[in-house]
Amino acid sequence: MPDFSRNPVVTLVFGASGYGKTTFCYRYLVNAATPQPANPEPAACIFIFDWKLEAQSRLGIPAVTTAAACEAALADRVVVFNPHVAFPGTAQVLNPEGEKVLNDEKMALRWFARWVYGVCQRGPGRKIFYVDELRNFGNKFSVMPEIARIIRMGRAEGLESLFSTQYPRDYHMDIRSGVTEWVAFNTIEEDNLAAVRPYFGDVAAMPFLNKGEFMAFNRESRSGLRGRVF
Repeated sequence: MPDFSRNPVVTLVFGASGYGKTTFCYRYLVNAATPQPANPEPAACIFIFDWKLEAQSRLGIPAVTTAAACEAALADRVVVFNPHVAFPGTAQVLNPEGEKVLNDEKMALRWFARWVYGVCQRGPGRKIFYVDELRNFGNKFSVMPEIARIIRMGRAEGLESLFSTQYPRDYHMDIRSGVTEWVAFNTIEEDNLAAVRPYFGDVAAMPFLNKGEFMAFNRESRSGLRGRVF
């Protein structure tokens, strides 16, 4: 049954390449899955859309490529989905900003997001859905309905979202307005700073963060913290 008493959790990690955001995300996922005093509710399952083929090497978990294999991977509580086999093809389309994107990867993400949401409806517990550079499958003008549903309605199914990007400016308003936890690494471009300024407490400090340093801001508690991943 849906649990509407849960708080929404949508985390967006952003910053320049090489400054630590990807390290943060994978450390976040590992910690979320690990029982410990600081984690009273370990994730029942983590779902990773591994279109960059990075999660398998970072986590040491074999990626799966079919719907049946995704179902089987649920037993291990981590599903790393490689979309390049189940959805083969080379067809390319242009998004509204003139960028080429792989049509098959978009189809794969729409399928995976639908499947993840359906899985989360089967039982209780905390789950996490992670996509790196979601902007490759949408832009500030549009968002996939499957992704929008996860952001709007995922909390009732215990489904949290984790996204990471160099360019928060390219994320649709429906995503940015749904973020509950912002995590910033070094960011200097004014258009990216402007995109997060309405939601983040200390944008002026972002260009001065060193490699490995981050700032986090929680929308619900209005509290911030600083840390480092290396």
